[in-house]
Amino acid sequence: MPEVFDLVVQGGVVVTGAGMARADVGVRGETIAAVAADLPTAGARRVVDATGKLILPGVIDVHTHPVYLDDIHHTSITAAFGGTTTTIHYAYARPGMKVLDTIKKFRDDGLENSLTDFGLHAGLFDVANQIEELPQAFELGVTSFKVFMTYAKLKWMTDDYWLMAVLDVVGQEGGLVAVHAENGLATDYLEDKYNRMGLSALDAFTRTRPDVLEAEAINRAIAMAKVADCALYIPHVSAAKALAPIRRAREEGQVVYAETCPQYLTLTEEMLHERGPQAKIGPPLRTPEDNEGLWQGIQDGTIDTVASDHAPKAKRVDDDFFEAPYGSPQAETLLTVTYDAGVNSGRISLPRLVQLLAETPARIFGYYPKKGTIAPGADADVVIFDPTARFTIRHANQHSQANYTLYEGRECLGRPLWVMQRGRVLIEDGQLVGRPGQAQYLPTQAAKT
Repeated sequence: MPEVFDLVVQGGVVVTGAGMARADVGVRGETIAAVAADLPTAGARRVVDATGKLILPGVIDVHTHPVYLDDIHHTSITAAFGGTTTTIHYAYARPGMKVLDTIKKFRDDGLENSLTDFGLHAGLFDVANQIEELPQAFELGVTSFKVFMTYAKLKWMTDDYWLMAVLDVVGQEGGLVAVHAENGLATDYLEDKYNRMGLSALDAFTRTRPDVLEAEAINRAIAMAKVADCALYIPHVSAAKALAPIRRAREEGQVVYAETCPQYLTLTEEMLHERGPQAKIGPPLRTPEDNEGLWQGIQDGTIDTVASDHAPKAKRVDDDFFEAPYGSPQAETLLTVTYDAGVNSGRISLPRLVQLLAETPARIFGYYPKKGTIAPGADADVVIFDPTARFTIRHANQHSQANYTLYEGRECLGRPLWVMQRGRVLIEDGQLVGRPGQAQYLPTQAAKT
């Protein structure tokens, strides 16, 4: 008797990190039950025609900040429109806040309001008063912790004493520490220097955060992580020069993961002069040579993941640059821009795209093989992607609450049309059909690749 599926995605090209094949995907309940050519459709509640399309695993965006204009609900919507089915949010515990209370608040908010499945990192802003809670965070399913080596003036910076302490405690628990790696005190000195010289904030911005200070901070974090025997994750690598210490550590057998973002692969500091404060992000946008150096890092495996660093904030072109906050909306454009700039240019293959956006994030944070691939037994997180669809990114067709996109007017070839999470359709023909309340909270098991 032939198998009966609830849903069959038929006639597309299935792409995983291991390769590509023309095949159907049969879904039963929340799970992929079969991946093979010519699956039977008799008895299926629905058959979806994917002829001429790519069938991708749902994107896993491991770097989102649902604490600005987009809360967890709105972050999940804009992410889903972009082909993301799982997010790992940074749950920020500001000074005076308890880490465990913060984790529980984000978890409960997500379970009630998120459209997509989600996990959590803990973001630490007051390590001296929060470090005792970290072992208990593992019991809540949080195994990765972020600290800042920069932003001293904002009082976000963790100094080397407490960075070493975090690495030591988290390393003993078998977790992972993510560091925003820029030399914060040197940056603040340079900012003061250029202010005294009378340089405008816009002209001084990239000078205050040079690539060598990003590389220096990465090297310093790597050294301390080695002493602590703790896995290290470097988010939003922006500079080609920053890859050298990561490569050296890998050659010595150290567990160091590297992430970059589409903005660092495709945009340059020229955007600062076009969009002013809206393009103020940290680390800063750099040069075309940095763009190419990062693509080389992706090609040679130095860079493991591409994530969005989605941080939408209310900013206008004519705002005061110095006073403007850091961050920009990026979740919805993650897949489309990486595909267009990477696959269409011949820089990366489709399987490499899937590795960067789905498989490797799932491996690093303990979700693989339930997530990050199209295979029997995996969650039915499926994206139908049309490689022939021409699409112009505009603020008007994005779904973030932000008032702009840095990709305004960018023409892309290829976009997601249909997105399913655990067998439930979220996005169909560009329309939102999913509802919150069915998302799962996914405890991580960081660094268990």
